[in-house]
Amino acid sequence: MTHTTTILADHKGMTTPKVSGDEYYVDANINITSYDEDGEVITAAELGLSRINTVMITGCEVASGVALNRFVVELSDAGEYESGASFALVGTVASSGAESANDDLGFVRVRAYGLL
Repeated sequence: MTHTTTILADHKGMTTPKVSGDEYYVDANINITSYDEDGEVITAAELGLSRINTVMITGCEVASGVALNRFVVELSDAGEYESGASFALVGTVASSGAESANDDLGFVRVRAYGLL
């Protein structure tokens, strides 16, 4: 699994987490360049956070010719993320075989809320 996380700038050009009530939030693009069926783990540190409380997928672009048709944030049987400091993006399969060695699988845009 390989990915690159890019924090998106807001209207003022800031790329650091912003405050929202008692939490901070950050918007980011996750460029997934290699993927296997276990998913892609994104850490809080990549997002400038120490803990992740909530993650929302706000957009998804899957490259043409890729067996995946969309990504979801994986939850455990108890409804928890990978950990308090990470979450996993898992692709749902459009055709057989979720593994891919493509150089560009696509982007997943997320908004994550958490603590600094």
